[in-house]
Amino acid sequence: MLEKLNYILILALISVSISCKNEKKNNILNLETGTELKSDSVETYNELANTEKRKTLEISEYNTDNSETENIKRPEKTIIRNLEIDTTKAFGIWTQDPNGPHADFWLTKKSFYVVDYDGDGAMPYILDKNKITVFYNDFIQKGTITSTENDILKIKWSDMDKETEYVKFEN
Repeated sequence: MLEKLNYILILALISVSISCKNEKKNNILNLETGTELKSDSVETYNELANTEKRKTLEISEYNTDNSETENIKRPEKTIIRNLEIDTTKAFGIWTQDPNGPHADFWLTKKSFYVVDYDGDGAMPYILDKNKITVFYNDFIQKGTITSTENDILKIKWSDMDKETEYVKFEN
């Protein structure tokens, strides 16, 4: 009995060792930003992706519906540069519906944190001047921040016809 258990344990260790050695390293350098982007290694699938007719630009390893598209390249951390907006007014917890049960997202200097997200809701983003690019697990969303005044954040998302207005979320 002990011999069989040892045999099974050895096989399991060999399998883990082989799978770790075969892990693909897919890092590239983004020439525009000068930052290294790497393949998504998120371990959860974002079922909320592609709501509101968003175009799925790229997929994660857990969203393989479109075999023609490769894993997204994400910055390892958020990048903020060349600011044209006041981040002290932009950073905060935001919602479209002030009477709703929860906020939509929390914008910080470290992440665009999606509230009520299945998995890790902290998404890296790039804020360049007033342009924001959020790197979700399986798609990329781009927008232009048009206003941060009076506890209102306005973003014109590239895949939406109208500007989206968010208000500060009150706990």
